[in-house]
Amino acid sequence: MAVSPNRRVVVTVDGPAGSGKSTLAKRLARQCNLRYIESGAFYRAAAWLALQAGGDLTDPTWLDGLLKAAPLHVRSETDRISLLVDGREITGELRLPAVGDKASLVATFRPVRQWVLAHLRTLGADGGCIAEGRDMGSRVFPEADVKIFLDASLAVRAHRRWLELQQQGLAISEETVRRDMAQRDQRDQERQEDPLRVPPGAHRLDSSGCGIEEMQEICFRLIRPYLENTRPLR
Repeated sequence: MAVSPNRRVVVTVDGPAGSGKSTLAKRLARQCNLRYIESGAFYRAAAWLALQAGGDLTDPTWLDGLLKAAPLHVRSETDRISLLVDGREITGELRLPAVGDKASLVATFRPVRQWVLAHLRTLGADGGCIAEGRDMGSRVFPEADVKIFLDASLAVRAHRRWLELQQQGLAISEETVRRDMAQRDQRDQERQEDPLRVPPGAHRLDSSGCGIEEMQEICFRLIRPYLENTRPLR
């Protein structure tokens, strides 16, 4: 991947589901005045589009045609990313458990990953961003200035996700969340296309027993030296 000499700082935050990477990346984006980019939103959008179309989510050829014709518009800000289809914002719908489950499925197919990769690299072409996902440092932005891999135990991650779902009013047991998350971990780690792994040169951090403020401070110390040479977000 060619890097422009005028590109601003790029920070990647990777890790498994429930590790806290989304919260951390958003907080860092606000603190550093950088744009927030999230790969998960695009995989969820691919699943949402497929579910709306009612086709075969296991057919990569069908998915390829669907996504190439998708009228997707993206807005990236310091603490969120918004996706619109035909002028309709779908960001909120992407957080539904059914969409998330199918997102993990469609993410195993090369056409979907290529579609997401193209969107992400377009958004981050000039830098000035905190990019969060599962292969941001290894695949999407391999030349990132700072790479962070955030992890936590399965029990801690499942509990965090269960609390989120409870706050959304969704009735689901913590054991079910833990089982589903373990299955998703396995799919992410074993898929042929860009499996979840620690990117070369990444700072590996465990958030199991660490508060978000402490984790944010640790990461900010890693990023701060690069901010002196980057232009502010406008």
